Amino acid sequence: MRLLYCLPALFALLSPLAQAELLDDVWERGSLRIAIEDNNPPYSYREDGKLIGFGVELGRALATELNVDADFVVDDDGKMLDGLQSGRYDIALDQLAGPEQGQASLEFSEPYVFPLAEAEGDSGAEQPMAIPFQKGNPAFRDSLNRALVKLRSEGKLGELSKQWLGKDLSQPAVTRSR
Repeated sequence: MRLLYCLPALFALLSPLAQAELLDDVWERGSLRIAIEDNNPPYSYREDGKLIGFGVELGRALATELNVDADFVVDDDGKMLDGLQSGRYDIALDQLAGPEQGQASLEFSEPYVFPLAEAEGDSGAEQPMAIPFQKGNPAFRDSLNRALVKLRSEGKLGELSKQWLGKDLSQPAVTRSR
């Protein structure tokens, strides 16, 4: 009889373990679903019908690091964050800033580029860009951040930003100026 009283507490303890992790879903599916726009040069756009740009190349590199395919889903209706919250996409690669722009149900990777706001007519302060995904996925967050660290340390982020954004924006300005 005492066991019956303990079951609800046992289920409450085990429920977080039963929750599916986004990383497991990505690996099981074999692809990383990446929301992207197709009219946002130099980040993502179509040329001769082919999707190209900084975000496209970054998405492919991240998928390679996670050992899955990159599955790009074009979202030009301005509802990328809603799609992330609903699970329609795993990540979004757009000119999204960090967590201050995010929603309560989203989490963000470490920043991956540090464009200068002065290029956008702002005060010159940096606006780091980070990758949003559904909150509550610590293994996915850690894998995504490890992939970004590896791409940065190998120089791939710097190469991509030079190629598509005109200069290496893979480090904060303080680090770049040294």
